[in-house]
Formats: sequence, C-alpha cells, structure tokens
Amino acid sequence: MEKIPESVKVLLWDVEVNKLDIRRHKRFIIERIIKYGNEKDVKWMLETYSLKEIGEVVKKSKNIDRKSANYWALRLNIPREEVYCLRNTYQRQQ
Repeated sequence: MEKIPESVKVLLWDVEVNKLDIRRHKRFIIERIIKYGNEKDVKWMLETYSLKEIGEVVKKSKNIDRKSANYWALRLNIPREEVYCLRNTYQRQQ
C-alpha cells in the first residue's frame, strides 16, 4: 500500500492517519489537499489519483471553498454548473 507523505499527513490533523487507506478515503484526502495543500502536496495528489477521480471530488464536494473549486474546475475543464459549491443554490445556503 502506498504511503501518505508527511507533508500531506499534516493536512489530516483530525484523523488517525495510519488508519486511512488512500483508495477508500480518497475523497477526504483529495478535499484536504485541494483546501490546504501546497505545491508538493498537489504534485503527490496528481501522481496518486487520476484527473477523473479528482474531478469527481471537485464536482461533488461541499467541503472545498469556492476559490479552490473554481481553480480546479478551470484546470480540469469542468463546467461551473457541474460543481456543487459553485451553484447559486449552494451560495445562498451559506
């Protein structure tokens, strides 16, 4: 099993990292890297997960901020209306 780098472990401060499985918990890990990660963390994420996997998280997540969601939507060519946290109804709820 692939190990989570130390720099990414810091982003997972509220869970027991040794109990995380990078496949089973990919949504959680990807969300944290998108929200808090640095360039090195993003590089690891791109090497570990497919663009499709990352895109699915971007589309469905309620936990990433609008700025990050917008960046990744542009980077992955995802239409804004497909990104949950960029929809108008989500904005009004906050």
